[in-house]
Amino acid sequence: MSKKIRIVTDSVSDIPANLLAQWNIDVIPCYVNYDGGSYADDGVELDRAKFYQSIAFMKDFPSTAAPPPAVAEEVIARAIEGYDHVICINVPEALSATINNVRIAAKSVDAKRVTVLDSESVSMGIGFQALIAAEVAQETGDVDAVLRAIQAVKTHHKLYAAIYAMDFLRRSGRVSNVVAGIGSILQIKPILTVVPGGKVESVLRVRTFRKAQEKLAELLKEEGEIDHLAIIHTQDEAAAKEFIAEFKDLMPPNPIVAEVGPTIGTHIGLNALGFVSVRKGWR
Repeated sequence: MSKKIRIVTDSVSDIPANLLAQWNIDVIPCYVNYDGGSYADDGVELDRAKFYQSIAFMKDFPSTAAPPPAVAEEVIARAIEGYDHVICINVPEALSATINNVRIAAKSVDAKRVTVLDSESVSMGIGFQALIAAEVAQETGDVDAVLRAIQAVKTHHKLYAAIYAMDFLRRSGRVSNVVAGIGSILQIKPILTVVPGGKVESVLRVRTFRKAQEKLAELLKEEGEIDHLAIIHTQDEAAAKEFIAEFKDLMPPNPIVAEVGPTIGTHIGLNALGFVSVRKGWR
């Protein structure tokens, strides 16, 4: 029997608002702590543009936090109304306590009707899992088919991001002070990726951001036939569009442009640029 299935994710997914609305995907907000307050990264409570404008001048560096179980429970309870099943796709356990709090919330709502998954990715790496899951859910009404599609996207996607300045990584504590210090002195631009299990690793280091863009294009070409593509950025939409214009021959039609939200942006800083691709082999 066909089921009504709804997809829920968290704010690390960076799905543009129009696509969230199109596919009726609900979002559990993670939190950003700064200036003595804790703010939901939902685009409402936390003004993202204003946050990015002020982050470089903050005396006390902001931190990020997982949503409390009660917040996750509220979102899931609302999402499941009128639906037979909810599938939650979340930021990796290796990077955040978010998924554990979502699991607690899912049990409180309805353990049998809520499935919680570790995306093993970030940004639109989560986002494409959620978007394709929503599409398959609408087409099939089959929970198992949706779960298979999510696993296929997880297997066939890649994320690469070039970091403009190492200062944010150093201040966030995500890399050692020694490595960050060397990067800052030499103006090294690392290219990061997410490996199976959800851990972030540096795959390349170059001296200029222009070279980093060229390396991103080379990595994109290596992906072969791409079904879905997002160009991701932190507060630099113009650079994302310029990258698309310059390397459009490597891309499928109409790639998504997605801004990385403050939950990740706190750690990687302004002007980062990257892509998330899903190869055609996922189908």
